[in-house]
Amino acid sequence: HLTVLLPHLHAVPLLAQALGEAAQRPALLLPRLTTLPLWASDADPGLAVLPDSRREAMLYQALKSRNWLPDADLWALCAELRGLMDELTRCRIGLPQSYDEFLALLERAYRTRAGRPLQFEARLVHEMWFALGRSGDGAADRESAYALQLAARARQADGPLYSVGLDGLSPLEQAFLDAHAESWPVRRLDQAPATPPRRLLAAVWPAPDSPESVDLYSRALAARGEFAASPLAGRLELFGANGLEQEARAIDTQLRRWLLAGKQRIAVIAQDRLVARRARALLERAEVLVEDETGWTLSTAAASTAVRRWLDSLASGFYHLDLLDLLKSPYLLADWDAARRKASVYRLEQLLRRHSVVSRLERYLDLARRSEDGEDAVALLERLQAAQALFAARQRPLAAWLQVLLDALELLGMRQGLAQDFAGQQLLQLFAGLQRELAADDSRHSLAEWRAWLYRQLENSTFRDTGIDSPVVFTHLGNVALRHFDGVIVAGADSAHLPGEGGGCSFFNQAVRAELGLPSRLDELRRQERQLADLIDESACVFVTWQARRLAEPNLLSPWFERLQAFHRLAFGADLLARDFAGRLAASQVHSAAPDASIRPGPAPRPSLPSSRVPGGISASGYNSLLACPYQFFARHGLKLNEPDEVRESLEKKDYGEFVHRILERFHREHPSIVGLPRQALEAELHAITDRVFAEALQADYLSHGWALRWKSIVPAYLDWQTEREAAGWRVADREAAASRDIPLAGEHSLTLKGRLDRVDRSESGFAVLDYKTQRPEVLRKKLAPPGEDVQLPVYALLLGEQAVEAAFVSLEKDGVSAVPLEDGLEPLSEAVLARLQQLFEQLHSGAALPAQGLARVCDYCEMRGLCRKDYWNAD
Repeated sequence: HLTVLLPHLHAVPLLAQALGEAAQRPALLLPRLTTLPLWASDADPGLAVLPDSRREAMLYQALKSRNWLPDADLWALCAELRGLMDELTRCRIGLPQSYDEFLALLERAYRTRAGRPLQFEARLVHEMWFALGRSGDGAADRESAYALQLAARARQADGPLYSVGLDGLSPLEQAFLDAHAESWPVRRLDQAPATPPRRLLAAVWPAPDSPESVDLYSRALAARGEFAASPLAGRLELFGANGLEQEARAIDTQLRRWLLAGKQRIAVIAQDRLVARRARALLERAEVLVEDETGWTLSTAAASTAVRRWLDSLASGFYHLDLLDLLKSPYLLADWDAARRKASVYRLEQLLRRHSVVSRLERYLDLARRSEDGEDAVALLERLQAAQALFAARQRPLAAWLQVLLDALELLGMRQGLAQDFAGQQLLQLFAGLQRELAADDSRHSLAEWRAWLYRQLENSTFRDTGIDSPVVFTHLGNVALRHFDGVIVAGADSAHLPGEGGGCSFFNQAVRAELGLPSRLDELRRQERQLADLIDESACVFVTWQARRLAEPNLLSPWFERLQAFHRLAFGADLLARDFAGRLAASQVHSAAPDASIRPGPAPRPSLPSSRVPGGISASGYNSLLACPYQFFARHGLKLNEPDEVRESLEKKDYGEFVHRILERFHREHPSIVGLPRQALEAELHAITDRVFAEALQADYLSHGWALRWKSIVPAYLDWQTEREAAGWRVADREAAASRDIPLAGEHSLTLKGRLDRVDRSESGFAVLDYKTQRPEVLRKKLAPPGEDVQLPVYALLLGEQAVEAAFVSLEKDGVSAVPLEDGLEPLSEAVLARLQQLFEQLHSGAALPAQGLARVCDYCEMRGLCRKDYWNAD
């Protein structure tokens, strides 16, 4: 009938082992070893227990109905209110029935007269306390149920009770021990033996009411007389790192040194989770697995991210970036084979990028249905559309929204993917648990309110990987009581993380909390001091790390260790810093067995294409690329590594130029000649075509109106120029004409020159090829000088054939419209451009090198710069 209460279940096997060793028997019948909450949970509280999620939903409805805080994060406020009410129950504190009495109580605690802020705080807490109490349908909250269970345990006491290492008991739990002691003995074994390290630490961190609580210098002198040598020398070291990476490397190095020395149980107290995560990555690179007792916030798991991406896509109208993130999740379409899923996602992404569709499933579907080989993309989008339809209702209860989410995940093939993942399984279990808890809650919430609530649940839930058994344990300070470790690392021991700022509370300052009987920040600090002392006393070695410099700024050590360092220096003339540790880090890094020499900086690349990979066709832009930088041509056209198009969310200069091309093509399709037509009607028609061409862009982006107005301001000048051109004898003969020309090469090889001509004009003297440009004339003239450097117009003349007598850019600018012709002998220049093209491709088929030799103005805008690695070439 003996029961032993321990602070956590990790201590149970340790105490069982110690009892077995003390008994010196081959077998031992153990007493009941458990924790107080676990032991109490076996008792029936006599009432149904109201889950915290249900209570927060009730508080939300109560606050929402009063509309006191319309702009506040109500879910966060409800969680804080619920925590405050739990704390009041745990401390056996009830609020007065009368609001006036409660207000007077707060006036005394604040030592001030009640102004509007104090009245509002009192009204809020008082009304929510009783609103929650009246809405429970006879059910008890978790803390009240715990109190009833403890009372039942005290009534059913059937033997002596031992309390071992229980620190920070609440008044509720202390009352239980007092009640149990009335019928059976209760023995508390909470005072640790006064070992030398513990006596020294008691002098460093004395309790406020301790007789030893004199000045630090006097305590250090007393310690010098008591101890011949420091009990912490060689046992505790402090290391101040120069940044996060060095701190993580220090943790990694010390852990591996201890493992090589044969230490069997090592703990990392992860005060700074960012440093702990980086250290864990370094350890896993060295093939050291970690048992993580603290776990990770479930919202950071990939499974949660996939679900959030779906809900974010839903809220944003399937904005293309949210959609593409969702589509590339391995959890989506888990019921399709991987090849089909990847191919459909790739096809859809190419469509979105090529056509710059920003949002809306309907537009994506229309695009996919009109494209070739888009069947799987259509099937994918139809599943998204069906899942979207499930969320059509304006308001639902929280549990009903969760069911809708699960149904949507089923439709999307994500539920199957989540079920195959360890973190995904925990996520689905969380959803199922919340559904059960909220089944009786019929309060209705909008989709936005439910999303905010769900994201908080993910933030407040923890993912733990229980499948790893390792000598290295990541844990927290409150989880090491009664556990002995061969080595402990306290990671992130700066003042920001140890003790840190503590959990801030919107209600009641520290003085008021103390007046009301609630635990204060000082109580929490004293408890952490005791935990630190226990940790150092129970551990063979302690290595404390912090970032002495953080983001290039000095960063303070934890005040507890700062005080310990100063005390130790005064008492024993030596500090506790690991001064030589930084020098060991470089030699202890994990390197790959055989570094790949190819990753070292090299010379500028000079690849060549096998004859089978030399393109059989080339456009004017491809020819210009070959001349600008042969390596750029090699990557773009030989390896076909063209950078994917970016979805343009607002109209850019490039889009504007394409729209102008489209407008003029439509206009001249109807009017090859404008001679004799009313000028006003022509302007009106061009404006109408402009509105139709810009319609979709105007709907997506209001700023597109500026581009449309810019073109409309040019319309009169364009009609003037067109009138003058027709007066000179030219008529529009063709628009957006696709043209090609076969070019003979040496041997059996062939080449096709191809392009699309913006406009072809005809006169009695022959044909002219025109290319619309939304650039100033001086820029275009610079582009054409020296002749042949830019090959666009000569190539177009070659495509037009022997009758070409003119090739020109047409500058369409608000300052005027003008032609910028190629003036230096069109026919001889075109023939020279053709001859050079033939020679270049014959050399390519012969294995000629394609060096990276672009000029700076070419490299600055080249998407292949990261491939040729120009910035990392050897200087020689």
